[in-house]
Amino acid sequence: MTRESTAADHKTCPMCAEDIQQLALVCRHCGYDYTSRSNDGTSAKANGLAIAAMVLGILWIYWIGSILAVIFGHISLQQIRKSNGTQSGRGMAIAGLVLGYLGVVTLILAIVGALLVM
Repeated sequence: MTRESTAADHKTCPMCAEDIQQLALVCRHCGYDYTSRSNDGTSAKANGLAIAAMVLGILWIYWIGSILAVIFGHISLQQIRKSNGTQSGRGMAIAGLVLGYLGVVTLILAIVGALLVM
């Protein structure tokens, strides 16, 4: 086997500089995860709407934040899915969605409760 054929089958890990197989998803030496990186080797950037969805889901802001958290959460999940690994933040988007829906359900229950009291 020549050196040229092995060079095409291997790549150098950007974290530990060890040679690993070209198709490897995780470096066996240092654990560097290639699946969380974009195609050019840079880190995936967090989606801004995913961050906003999580923050608004936490704050609620008189339920306006909950409604916006649901909207931003769905939009950010769609953007992350279409980004081909250049954007991250799926967990934040899901957290924003869950908290947003909890806020919307609480709003509906408060309205129903207020109407029953009348």
